[in-house]
Amino acid sequence: MNGKMGKMLKQVQKAQAQILKLQEELGRRTVEATSGGGAVRAVCSGAKELLELHIDPEILKEEEADVEMIQDLVITAVNEALRAADKMVADEMAKITGGMGLPPNML
Repeated sequence: MNGKMGKMLKQVQKAQAQILKLQEELGRRTVEATSGGGAVRAVCSGAKELLELHIDPEILKEEEADVEMIQDLVITAVNEALRAADKMVADEMAKITGGMGLPPNML
């Protein structure tokens, strides 16, 4: 039984080192999402930080454009970008922890 525990401990230590490296890498990766047919674009990092927010100036000139509509478009784009960042992180973490049978967020 000690041999199994030792092997498992080594696997966990290896996975922790890989996760630390991955977290640094994911912090440099970006994802983006748009709303309003591309009128609003949000870019987030894998660390779930909003890095860029672009609003097409043309949307501000439209007659039906109002503050609430612009706010909704921004919120939608940012939330979609954050969901994309979450998915990217989960997919990459699964590559490291997938074969270990560990519950999510254990490491």
